[in-house]
Amino acid sequence: MTVGLPSGAREGIGETLRSRRRRLSLGHLAVALAAILAFVANMAFLRSRDDTTPVVVAARPIQAGETVEAGDLTTTEVRADVGIIATLLTSVEGLEGRVARRPIAAGELVGAADLLSGATPDGLVSMSVPTEKTHAAGGMIRVGDRVDVIDVDGDGNASYVVRDVPVIAVSTEANGALVGGNEGYVVLGLEQSDTLAVAEAIADGRVDIVVTTGAGNG
Repeated sequence: MTVGLPSGAREGIGETLRSRRRRLSLGHLAVALAAILAFVANMAFLRSRDDTTPVVVAARPIQAGETVEAGDLTTTEVRADVGIIATLLTSVEGLEGRVARRPIAAGELVGAADLLSGATPDGLVSMSVPTEKTHAAGGMIRVGDRVDVIDVDGDGNASYVVRDVPVIAVSTEANGALVGGNEGYVVLGLEQSDTLAVAEAIADGRVDIVVTTGAGNG
C-alpha cells in the first residue's frame, strides 16, 4: 500500500531542498571568487618581483661636501617597493656638479636628498671647507650667504684667506643652517687662484668662517 504525503509536507520538503541548493550555490560562488582573487594577487606579486627599476649608485666613495663629477655615479637595476623607489634617484642625468650632503660609499644607493644643488657662479670653482659650528657663526650659515675665511696659525696669528665669497652648499637640516653635530662643512665658490690658499689654511687646522652677508669689506 502506498502512503502519500500531505500536500503541505511535500511543499515543505521541496522548499528545504531548494534552500539547500541555494546555500550550496552561494558557497561554491564564494569559494570560486576567493580562488580568483588569490590567483590575481599571486600574479601581481610575481609580476612585481620580475619588474626592476634603474636607480643611481655611487661608482666610487664620495665624501661629504665633494662636488660630483662625470663618472662618480652610475645606475643599477633593483627590485623595491614603489615607496622606496620614490626616494631614490633613477638617472644620472643632470647630477654632475651637485654636492654630496653626506659620505656615500661605493655602490651605495643615492637618494634625492643626498645631493645638494651645487650651482657655482660663472667663473668660480666650488670647494668644501670642513669646519666646526663654534668657528662658523655658531652654525648659522646658509646657502646664498657671503662669508670671509680666516686662517689662524699655531701662534694665534690670524689673516684673511678669502673675503666676500658665496656659500654654495652646507651640511644642512630642515632650517637650512649648518649642522652635523659640532662638525660640518661649507662649500664655497672660489676663484681658481684662491683654492691653494684655502687648502693650506685647512691644513693648518684652524679656519674661522665669518658671515658678511649685507656687510661691506671694510
